[in-house]
Amino acid sequence: MANRNKSYDEVLASKFENLEYAQGYLLDIVESEGLSVDEALRETIKAMGLQSFANKAEVSIQGVSDFVAKRHKWSAEKLSKLIEKVFHLRVKLTLEAPDSSEVA
Repeated sequence: MANRNKSYDEVLASKFENLEYAQGYLLDIVESEGLSVDEALRETIKAMGLQSFANKAEVSIQGVSDFVAKRHKWSAEKLSKLIEKVFHLRVKLTLEAPDSSEVA
């Protein structure tokens, strides 16, 4: 039974200790909500807690806070490194040619 004196945020944040849950959460909001990788990461960081993410990523809490508040934008390389470190996921950037039926 859940500890009823914990806030919802604390309970949700504790779920991110499970790597599969954390991976699924991030992947799901990219796929189901159509968010960009950086927007999805911002939402995931908010859910898991800024301090928790900073600890796992071994970065400053201020840097995480600035990223989440959109005061600072992380490079694609930094996003990729942090996502791999914290979530054990790889980020790929791909280009695809449209089908010939899509070309007018």
